[in-house]
Amino acid sequence: MSEIQTNTNTEIDYDKESEKILKEFIDELNSVDIGSGAYPQYASTDLKYTAGLQSKRLNEKNADIRYHYMTESAPHGSAVKLDKDTRYITRMPFYIMNSQTEYSVGGRVKKKDKLQKTMYANVIWLIDQNKDESYCCPNCGAVSTVKKLLAGCPYCKTRFIMSDLFPKITNYYDRRAKETINSTVLPFSMLGILIVLVVYGFYSYDTLTTVFTSDDMTQKIIQGILLLGCAVIGFLAGYILKVVANIIYVLLYTIVFLPSLFRLIKTKRKLPEFMRGFEKNFTLDHFIGKLIYLIRTMVYSDNYDNCAVYCGEPTENRCKDIIDMTYFGFVDAKDFYIENDYAYVNMDVRMYTINCKGRHISKKSEVFDLLIYKSIHAENDYGFSIHKIECKNCGSSFDATKEKYCPFCKSGYNLPDYDWVIKEFKRK
Repeated sequence: MSEIQTNTNTEIDYDKESEKILKEFIDELNSVDIGSGAYPQYASTDLKYTAGLQSKRLNEKNADIRYHYMTESAPHGSAVKLDKDTRYITRMPFYIMNSQTEYSVGGRVKKKDKLQKTMYANVIWLIDQNKDESYCCPNCGAVSTVKKLLAGCPYCKTRFIMSDLFPKITNYYDRRAKETINSTVLPFSMLGILIVLVVYGFYSYDTLTTVFTSDDMTQKIIQGILLLGCAVIGFLAGYILKVVANIIYVLLYTIVFLPSLFRLIKTKRKLPEFMRGFEKNFTLDHFIGKLIYLIRTMVYSDNYDNCAVYCGEPTENRCKDIIDMTYFGFVDAKDFYIENDYAYVNMDVRMYTINCKGRHISKKSEVFDLLIYKSIHAENDYGFSIHKIECKNCGSSFDATKEKYCPFCKSGYNLPDYDWVIKEFKRK
């Protein structure tokens, strides 16, 4: 795969580069085996981690997911971003394309979606980052590249909390653009033909019986033409019925989701004002990516005993039937405040979920309610940053973004001092 050069931020057309990155991401999504934990290269570290959790869930359910997005000659471009850029350069490319997604259980396809979708993604660059630059390990002083240090120092094995390498897709989601003719108009038209023919046959039963049992060829031709006319009328009636159904659907969709749109506008205006009181480089795009990561982690984790991103009361995972989920495009910051030097944000996030119960697959639109918090004194350098993880009890180093307790002495690590974690989580 080609690498996008990010050493400087001059002479780069970010709109075009973001479209190329999304195209490569989609092409890889078509070919990767989700069940094996594989994920496109341009996916952020958070997306790849939760993909690993998702693959475990799929294996437990004996389920599989296959994506097929047809990007050839598909219209594409860049959409409006949610927030202005600060230390990040953010673009939101999109592709409008036909797609097919298959959900299988036990090797048998249980649900198949054939739709025209618009896929959006948040592609983020970090200003002036060079991912191949040399960097001294803060623990042992050995020189490695930044890219290698993401997986821990190759010499002393010290692990770090550090910013992701860019450009990256921090989250993506798709929206239904138009259903295919086979799955929409045709069933309505066939139903219309059937209804019209049944009605005509009911009222003309005696005539039809007489004509088709007689030797009068002229009458047979006339009745055949009338039946064909009924079929045409039924086809058109079914088409009109589908158009009316679509109009009703759009109206109902607008009525149902208009309040969510107003809440999104309020969130876009109010939340950045609050966050920049202690995090001057806050961007809503990056924050939503973090929210989706937290939700996916909670949904796909087996339990929360050693889940690093959950620091609330002991509870069970009640989302173990979910095998796939995508961001719907709506968030609502219901409440946000500072208490004892910690910032708290209560959010509703709407997601599409695919649920697997036994051998049954179903799709739902759901809202996840989460209360997240972190220290207002946490390091918030939106440039490249690196923070050594060291257990305060035994001095060992481990990946504290994935494990709540030190694997060596079982002591806890206070991740809220460095990043967002969940205090309360509910599936509405």
